[in-house]
Formats: sequence, structure tokens, C-alpha cells
Amino acid sequence: MAQQDSMDEADKIWAGLSAGVDIILTKAGEDIEIAIYVQLYTDVYNFCTALKSWLPGGAYYTPADTSSSVHGSVYGRQLYTRLNDHVTQWMSKVAERAGEHTGDDLLTFYNREWNKYGDAAKMIHNIFDYLNRHWIQREQEEGNNVCDINTLMFRLWRNNFFMDVRNSLLESVFSLLKRIRGGQVADLNLVKSVVDSFVALGSEDMVSGSKKMEVYDSYFLKPFIESSKQHYQVEAERVLQEGSIRNYMSWIWEKLLEEDERATQCLHESSLREFSEALNKVLIGKQRAKLGSEFKPMLVAEDKEDLKRLYQLMKRLGEGAGLDPLRDIFGEFVKEAGVEAVKKVSGDKEATESIANKSRMFINALLSVHDLYAGILREAFESDPGFNKALDHACKDYMNTNAVCVSAETNAARLLANYSDALLKKGNANTRVAGAAGASSEDNLEQQLSQVICVFRYLKDQDIFQEAYWRFLARRLVNEQSLSSHGEETMISKLKEVSGVDFTSRLTRMFTDITMSREMADQFKEPGKAELAYDFDMKVLNTGSWPFKVPDTKLKLPSELDRAVDQYTEFYQGKHNGRRLNWLWQYSKAEIKMFFPKATGPAAKAGYLFQVSTYQLAILLLFNADSGPGTGYDSEDGPTLTFEQIMTATELTKEAVAGELEVFCKARVFNSSADNKATEDASFTLNSGFKSKRLRINLSGLKKPEQKRESNDIQATIDVDRMLNIQAAIVRIMKARKQLSHRELIEATISHIKLFQPQISDIKQAIDKNIDGGYLERDENNRDLYNYLA
Repeated sequence: MAQQDSMDEADKIWAGLSAGVDIILTKAGEDIEIAIYVQLYTDVYNFCTALKSWLPGGAYYTPADTSSSVHGSVYGRQLYTRLNDHVTQWMSKVAERAGEHTGDDLLTFYNREWNKYGDAAKMIHNIFDYLNRHWIQREQEEGNNVCDINTLMFRLWRNNFFMDVRNSLLESVFSLLKRIRGGQVADLNLVKSVVDSFVALGSEDMVSGSKKMEVYDSYFLKPFIESSKQHYQVEAERVLQEGSIRNYMSWIWEKLLEEDERATQCLHESSLREFSEALNKVLIGKQRAKLGSEFKPMLVAEDKEDLKRLYQLMKRLGEGAGLDPLRDIFGEFVKEAGVEAVKKVSGDKEATESIANKSRMFINALLSVHDLYAGILREAFESDPGFNKALDHACKDYMNTNAVCVSAETNAARLLANYSDALLKKGNANTRVAGAAGASSEDNLEQQLSQVICVFRYLKDQDIFQEAYWRFLARRLVNEQSLSSHGEETMISKLKEVSGVDFTSRLTRMFTDITMSREMADQFKEPGKAELAYDFDMKVLNTGSWPFKVPDTKLKLPSELDRAVDQYTEFYQGKHNGRRLNWLWQYSKAEIKMFFPKATGPAAKAGYLFQVSTYQLAILLLFNADSGPGTGYDSEDGPTLTFEQIMTATELTKEAVAGELEVFCKARVFNSSADNKATEDASFTLNSGFKSKRLRINLSGLKKPEQKRESNDIQATIDVDRMLNIQAAIVRIMKARKQLSHRELIEATISHIKLFQPQISDIKQAIDKNIDGGYLERDENNRDLYNYLA
């Protein structure tokens, strides 16, 4: 009897409770009176706790711990089951109403019911909080298949409504998207809300309450991706048949951007990449060969817009499948363009006229190709590291191996050094080019110096450039031919960034020598210290910082110059006792005023101003003496001197005299008895009828024999320095590794040296020298192994 009363009481409580659940399910989202909420919460509590347990003999009691009583467990399960059955019945009615809708109406109905149901689920979950915290929690701890009320509500939605309408729902979603893809207007938010419900429904096993993506992945994402692939497979074939591959490229780029934007709005963020990759394979991957075939024609046309679009499309396929083939094509194309540009220089008549012309045209050709494709890299390929690497490899190839660089004299490093010298030397305006409008000449020069550094980075023989640049700088400083101190300092600063302080430190010391020499020259010229009838300027250079050598020929100075040298030597040693001055006459220059008896016009009165070397000065002054080794000092043409007489009077070597006389004869300053040639059996007189449009004439330029000798000196210096660098690199490597095989040591040495590319034969020679020097030894048991000796 008592048990029946308890059941009747439970039925009475449930009647009120189920009615409240119906109100919440129906009016979710609307304001519900707080009294109703409190009453429902109380009903759940009473259903679980206000139950009397009868004892034998007619007595009864209310358990103190009702939450853990047997009856509590029974009625907790009963309440859970009743709620499950009641909501299931309610969901079946919602499913029936859903059957009355299709298309967008179905999506609208579904979203409205979903939003309302979601609010209801939260409220019901809160009302059944007592059940959640006691009976449900204990059941879960015991491992029973029970979930909290909120999860139960969503599981009921999925099992009793979603599973019935999901196919119609997907058809409606795909139909709406198809209209949007076709250009029609539709409400994309409907799709977004439906997709959010798929995500919220979580996993098939919702007992634990975890929100996995199984429902979303299985019932929406996979069908959606498959439907999208089928749609675009058909569309892609249509577009390809109707137009060119370029049109197709523009079309897929537009469609992919649209799909990316829609996916961001509608899909869960975890699936964006999977969806994008699926479309990439259909639209790009399947047509990759056709798209790639357009890459080279785009490069030829310099079509940056299409190149950028193709790059962005292939980038979507990834590094290996998409970009690497394009990078290979790009690198090879740049190399071919560079080789062809330099080939044109080699065949240009202007380039053969002088090394200055060849250097300028060669470097401009290198830069024109590099700058063009560096611009494409920057603007079309987004400065992609892989394309940048391909550009670097291509530039290194065509800049060092081409139709111009076929000898030591036309090595890329030497030509770049010549070009740099022309930029920084006075009187080479044709080498320096105008820059941007409004830019100063210093800004333009700095831009061109930056271009020099750009080419320098690609040189395989950077040490040759450094050696040649050092020599050119020395001449500019000694001859006071630098365009500006700012330009020289800028170049040294840029070289310091790429070559390090070891190279630029000696360049800096050269400037220090020049500054100190100016100070000493000013002191020497102070009144009372020097009594000379002409200007006498000298530069004192430290031997270790300059490329100059003591001359290999004697020189008997003219008396006028000998007096000045004695005075300065006495002055210098008074300040620096114990130091020795070695006069480098082969690098010294003078200016001398020349008057010719038959000169006409301005030259008859003003004469000609010759800039000559010290050797030339000594020879010219022989023809100016009142008496001398020759004959005819009283004739109109002046004295006549033989080759031997000139050698004896100046004490110069035969080679030196021949070189200087050749310059005079070629300039028509001297007349030669040997058909105007400087032969040893010839005699020479001044050309009294000498004429020139210029009153100032430079005769002190570097002569071909000297150029050849300097070229040989550079190469000899480079060969010695390289061998020392290779030996030092081998010692450093072996000190760190202790033991290496022959092949490993050669490979490590090649990788270690960055300034130039060591030849294997040189490395082998360096290994032998290090063995002889006691730094290495061959292993006794394996002759292919080397051991380091501490």
C-alpha cells in the first residue's frame, strides 16, 4: 500500500514537471516566470528525495542520506527515463513538422527550432541540476551509460530529429550553395547555422559529454567536400574547353578566393585546410602540367600579374608539388637570360675598345638581368625564399661563366674592380648614371655602389676583387683622383658588411696614411723649412698597407728634383729618426710646362702642360739642358739624343726607357729616326711642330707592359694567399675533427672556404704541405685517413 502511495506521489510530481518541460521546449528564448522555474527545480528535488521507505511491521522512516538510498537510485533512474521518453515524443512531433518544409524553408525551420531547442536544453539542464549532481554523477563514477541532462538533450535531438532530416538538410544546403556558386543571391547564414549545429552535436558517443567532431565530419564535411569536388570538376572542364589556360587560371583564382571566403564563414576552422586542399587538387593539381607550361612564356613577356597569380595558385599545392618545378624553370631561365645578355656585350665593338668600356657594359648587363628578375621575385613571387635561392644560383652561374670571362684579365672579379674604380675616380661621368629624379649625385653614386656589392656577393673569386680593388684604391689616393671622400668611405663601409674587418682594415689604414701625409706636407711647406721654386707634394705610406713595391730600376734624378728630395728626407728623418724612406718613383708624377718653337695659337704663348711620370720627367729635362750627352742643343729642334744616351743619363733600365719613349713617340712629342718607333738604335728629338687641341695633356697613364705586369702580380699574390688560406682551413678542420678520410677532408675544405672556390688539386697540394709542416699525418693502418697532430 505504501509503495503504491509513493508511486502515486511520483506520478503527481512528474505531471507538473513534464508540463513545465513542455512550456520550456515551446517557449524557449522567451521570458519564463521565475516562480515556474523555482517550482520545476523543487519538483526535481522532491521527485528524488521526498520518498518514504517502509520498514517491516508497518513503521516507516525518511532516510537521512536520501541521495544514496536505494529508493533514491530507483527514482533517479525513473526521472531520467521519464525525461528521455517525454522529450523523444516531443522531438517526433518536431520531425513531423519538418517534413512539411523543403529547400531554404527547411533550413530556416531547422535553424529556428535548433536555436530554440538549444536555449531549452540549457534551462532544462539547470532545472535538473540536483539529478546531475547526485544520481547522474554517481552513475558515471560507477561506469554506467548515463550522460548529463544537457548532453542527453542534444543526443535526443540527434537521434530523434537530426538523423531523420539530415539527408533533406544536406540537399537543401548544397542546393543553396550551388545557387551562390552560380552567381545567385542566397542567405549564406542559413548554412552557417546548420553547420554550427553539426559541430555542437559532437560525437556519436555523447555519454562523456565530449564535443568531438564526428557528427560534423561524417554527416556534413565529407559529403560537402565530395559535392564541391564534383561541382568543380564539371566546371573546370567547361572553362578549359571554352577558353585558354590563362583564362582558366584567372577563373580558378577567382573561384578559390570565393570558396576560401565562404569556407571561413561557414565551416569549422579545423576543416578549412582539408576543404582547401581538396579544391586545390581538383582545380590546380589536375591541370598542373598545363599551368606550368605557361610559366616560361610569362617570364618572357615579363607578365608580373599573371606570374603572381600562377605563383599563388601553385603555392596552394605546397613546396614539392607546386613551387619546386617553377623554381627550377625560373633559375634556368634567369641563367640563360644572363648568358645571352653578356654574349651581346662580348660581340659589341664598343666593349673591345677599352677595358673601361668592357667593364662598364659587362657590369650593366649583369645588373640589368639581376634587377629585372629580382623585381619579379619581389613583386610576383612575394620574395619567396625558394625562388630567391634559384635566382642566387642562376646569377652566380651567369656572372662568373660567360662569353666575356674567358681569361684572367677579363675575370668577373677584375672587371667589377675596374668598374668600381671608374665609379669612384674623377673624370668618369659616362660610367656614373643618372638616378631618380631629384636624387643627389651622392645618392646616385651610393645606389651604384650598392649594385657593385650586389654583384660582388655572386663572385666565385671574391679574393681577386679584393686584391684588385685594393690596388685601384691605392692609385686613386696617391694620384688624388678620388671623386669624393664620402664615396670612398661608403664603399668601404659596404665592403666591411660583406667581407669583414680583416679586408677593410688595411683600406682604412691607407686613408690614415694619406691624412698624416697631408699634415706633414703642410709642416714641410711652412716658411723657412723648404726653399723650392715649384710645388713639391709627397705622401709617406706604410709598407704593410699598400700594394706598392720598391722600383726594380735606378733613377738619376734631375738636379731640380734631387734638391727637393734631399730637403724632405732631412725634414722627415728629423721627425722620425731611424725610419727609412724608399722613394717609389714609378708611381710619382709631375707637371711640366712645354713650349714648342713652331707652336701656334694659344699654345705659342701659354705652352702645353704635360702630366708625366717621374721617369718621363727625367727624360724630358734632358732635352731642355743647355748642354748634354747629345748634339744639336743650338738647333731649332733642340738636341738629338740616342737611346743609349738617354739610358746612361737617367740610369733607367732598357725596358723602362723603351716604355717611356714609346709613349712620347706615339703622342708625337718626340720624333724618332726609326720611323717614329722607340727602338734601341734610334735617335730622338723634340717635335718642334707638336700640336694638340688640348693644352693640358696626360702622358702618365699605365702602359700595356705595366698592366700585364700588374695583372701577373695580382695572380701571383692570389695564388700564394689562396694556398695559405687552404692550408689554414685544413688545419682548423682537422683540429676540430681530429681524423678524416681524404674525401671527407676535401669536401669539408670546399665547404669551409667562402672567399673563392678552391681547386681539388690545390687542396691536395695544401694537404701535402701540412703533412710536411707537421700539422697532419697519414694513418699507419689506413693511408686514406689523416690524423691531426697537436
